[in-house]
Amino acid sequence: MNIDKKVTKTQENAQEDERKFMARHDLIDLFLPDVFEENKDHIYAGPGKYARLYVIDKYPRKMHIGILNDLFEIDNISISSYVENIPDAQVVRKLTSKLVSYQSNMYMQQKRGHMIDYGTQQAVADLDNMRELVQTNRDRMSYVQIMITVWGKTLEELDQKGEWLEDICARKGMRPRVCVYDQAKAYITSLPYRNIKYMGNMRNAVIGVVASLVPIGNTEMSHPGGIYLGNNLYTNSPVFFDSFIGPPLLTNPMMAIFGMAGAGKSVTMKTIASRAAATGEWIIILDPENEYEKLIKFLGGQYFEIKSGQFSGINPFELEVEEDEKGQVVDIYSKLSEIRELLSMFCQKFREQPLRGQEISAVEEAINILYANKGITRDPESLYREVTEEVDGKFFTGRIKKDMPTLSDLREELSKNEATFGLSEMMKILVDGRSLSMFDGQTKIDLSKRLIGINLKHLTDEFMKFFAVVNVMSWIWGKFSNWKFKGIHKRVIVDEGWLFAKYPQAAVFLESIARRGRKYRISLLIASQQMNEFLSSESGKAIINQCATKFIMKQDPNVAREVAAYLSLSESCKEMISSFSQGEGLLMTDTDLVVMRMVPFDFEWDYVIT
Repeated sequence: MNIDKKVTKTQENAQEDERKFMARHDLIDLFLPDVFEENKDHIYAGPGKYARLYVIDKYPRKMHIGILNDLFEIDNISISSYVENIPDAQVVRKLTSKLVSYQSNMYMQQKRGHMIDYGTQQAVADLDNMRELVQTNRDRMSYVQIMITVWGKTLEELDQKGEWLEDICARKGMRPRVCVYDQAKAYITSLPYRNIKYMGNMRNAVIGVVASLVPIGNTEMSHPGGIYLGNNLYTNSPVFFDSFIGPPLLTNPMMAIFGMAGAGKSVTMKTIASRAAATGEWIIILDPENEYEKLIKFLGGQYFEIKSGQFSGINPFELEVEEDEKGQVVDIYSKLSEIRELLSMFCQKFREQPLRGQEISAVEEAINILYANKGITRDPESLYREVTEEVDGKFFTGRIKKDMPTLSDLREELSKNEATFGLSEMMKILVDGRSLSMFDGQTKIDLSKRLIGINLKHLTDEFMKFFAVVNVMSWIWGKFSNWKFKGIHKRVIVDEGWLFAKYPQAAVFLESIARRGRKYRISLLIASQQMNEFLSSESGKAIINQCATKFIMKQDPNVAREVAAYLSLSESCKEMISSFSQGEGLLMTDTDLVVMRMVPFDFEWDYVIT
């Protein structure tokens, strides 16, 4: 007997020594809190760890897939959905009983001469329809319960997040209720152990509602068409993206890319441009640093340089046929407004005063005269003239576009008016090969070559660059909104977008493309090194908000915090943004979010590296 006890004691000591030596941890040790203290409306789980449990006790009449997605705008939140099937026979009995009760009430009200209660009538129809679906095995019913756990570092942060949760739920017709004096039971119920301690606020729901209770955290993105962007960083599956796919996947075709120096932003932009061009898109690239010349020439496009004193090939007076609710028109009035604003900005720069009263009316009159002299009106036919040419003894007839007025023509017309003679003298700098004469001539850019680059590197003066950007943007919008090209996918690529967004007038054109581009199948692809450069101005924010797709590459940690806060990203996303490797980024759309890596094919490296 004593020997057995001694043996047993020796075995226990050996096991204890082995445990101490191995220092093993169970799985539960990985997430076991430092302490668990239940309070009336929150749980204390250790230093800087507070949790509050909510249960949804009111649901909207109609639910849809992804209705819970917006709740993840709140950082450090978890959602637990409990679903328990109800036997069909029990459901049919309950529905029949309820249906008979409602029908009896309706019958008694009608018998007494009361007016029809349309709410009760709708309830009867819903119950009858549900009973039919269950009996014919086309639907099922379950008990559901949604538990929400909100975490915070302080009680003040917990209260703030609670208010945020209530606001989001209110917009969706839901109401969260704090599990007062039941925080521990609710917390245990929310854990994935099927240990249901909190049974309150159960609701019956059909299959469609049950499906809606699953948050859509899709880690894959693959549109049916479009271009190949890269691979999912976690699953390595390909990411195909179609800017023009439209609702419900994308509300508009605009895209913004942000990445600090060395993040791979320029390579990403060039890769997208080359692949989009291969699908037949028309592309115009505004190149502030001469990085795209190699790409454009390699792919057979046109590359123009805008230099001081040299004509750029763009005429600000250029008109195109547009389409509105009344049909096809030539929008002379909008063009008149653009040129007047252009001259007003020019005057503001060189005499510190915009166009004055008499000058405004004189400029408008002069522009109208110039178009009238060309026979150009709002009629689309007025933009063209018939020509007859003889080639090798044969005559050919056809229709070609008329020459447009130029800045030289406008200056000459203004010199005839005493009120604008001084303005015409100032305009000498805009014509005759002087420093700002880059836009004095007939348009020479040929859109038949569908890939066009415009180099702005040589414009070192701030106003010169600003003047060029406004003219180029106006020309792009005029060309791409032409009704003849309405069915063609077109893309405007703006690299180093902050250089343009910092000018309010240029930002207006960018915002106009972003707002109205979908109607004309125009996609704005704008990129910049740091997103906070856009967040510093209202026009910059407006451009970002209009971009349904955002590709966030590596950012400085301080900028990453600002970006994550503005885009309502989680703490883990914020950490990712500041630690991405080259080519990696967070691709966000209205409905999806995926972490991906953009890698050019071997043959693409020849022209995507500057």
